[in-house]
Amino acid sequence: MLTLTKTTVETQTPDTPEAVADHVHAEYLRRTEGPPFKPGDRVRIARRDGLPPEFMTGDVGTVMLCDPEFSLLTTLMGVNASGLTIQFPVQTANLEAA
Repeated sequence: MLTLTKTTVETQTPDTPEAVADHVHAEYLRRTEGPPFKPGDRVRIARRDGLPPEFMTGDVGTVMLCDPEFSLLTTLMGVNASGLTIQFPVQTANLEAA
């Protein structure tokens, strides 16, 4: 099987702060529609590849950021082995809905 990737470039010239803000907001809305997890989703760590054992006690967390176009990692909030609430990046592919 062969997978082809096509990239299209579109040039825009926003000329006001409002136009820039509109562009950023539209891009934010587009990016929040596609990810498998949204901020606030509860997730379970299905595989701990590359994750230190003292991080994310209980293999659960709450999604803070998931933007697969930007990164293969999702930022979770969870608890470490010392009982501290932390933010930590985890491979998105290693997560599942809780």
